[in-house]
Amino acid sequence: MTIKGVHTALVTPFTEAGQIDWKAFDKLLDLQAKAGVDGVIISGTTGESPTLSVDEKVSLFRRARAYLPASVQVMAGTGGNCTQQSIELSKLAQDAGADSLLIVTPPYNKPTILGLKAHYEAIGKAVKIPLCLYHVPGRTAQKLSPEDLALLCEIPQVTAVKEASADLFLFSKALIHSKASYLTGDDFTYLPSLAVGGQGVISVVTNVFPKAFVELTKKFWAGDHKGALELHNVLLPLIEGLFVEANPSPAKDLLAHMGLIQNTLRLPLVSVTPSTHDKLVKLFTQTRGRLVELGAFE
Repeated sequence: MTIKGVHTALVTPFTEAGQIDWKAFDKLLDLQAKAGVDGVIISGTTGESPTLSVDEKVSLFRRARAYLPASVQVMAGTGGNCTQQSIELSKLAQDAGADSLLIVTPPYNKPTILGLKAHYEAIGKAVKIPLCLYHVPGRTAQKLSPEDLALLCEIPQVTAVKEASADLFLFSKALIHSKASYLTGDDFTYLPSLAVGGQGVISVVTNVFPKAFVELTKKFWAGDHKGALELHNVLLPLIEGLFVEANPSPAKDLLAHMGLIQNTLRLPLVSVTPSTHDKLVKLFTQTRGRLVELGAFE
């Protein structure tokens, strides 16, 4: 299975009481499927994975795979900083129907490259579905070199990398050394990453505007680079706005504004400030208007 194209790092909707809102979850899945995304990531950072129980994660994996058409891949976030716990959750995700696993480089304990290699090998040997290595130095305090990434991609089960360092030099150089699919994890670098050989995106912004990224991708691969750049430039202000406070608070704020979810987060995350909300709504309205004109909004 090839992991490429537009994948949404889906938020986890909660009721006002803080429980998973299954009706809202189905609405979010409908939005993604209708827009034509290639996949969704369940229980990633944007899905508030640190606040979800194992049972909740497995239920989300199972619901997403049962609800979505087979054309939309389900990637389960099962990484962590305890290899054995990641193995156990990865097995449960596989049993729940996940198509692949998103495995972050372990945060906090900062293993050496040999420790990382052993970590990914152990998880890969425990399951039969592909692994997507998640490199996000801003959250793990550990930035790998292109050579380190290439070494980890030699592990047979590691078939893709979510590269979220926002370092296009590293991204470009890593591609030279690896046969794995590279997907950017930074929305603002999506178009530039395609230009240097990237194969997709794992996006936060597509929670709100999935069709825009799907259309941008189609235009790029069809050779309409001017059209892709136009969409990129339209989206940039909103991309910036969605990260002015801790992710996924801004995304949830706009999804609530759209009437799709309750604006509820689990502590330690909280809703955005009133001033941020006002700015986000203004950006959303402006961006939606331009996307409608360009035929990139539903």
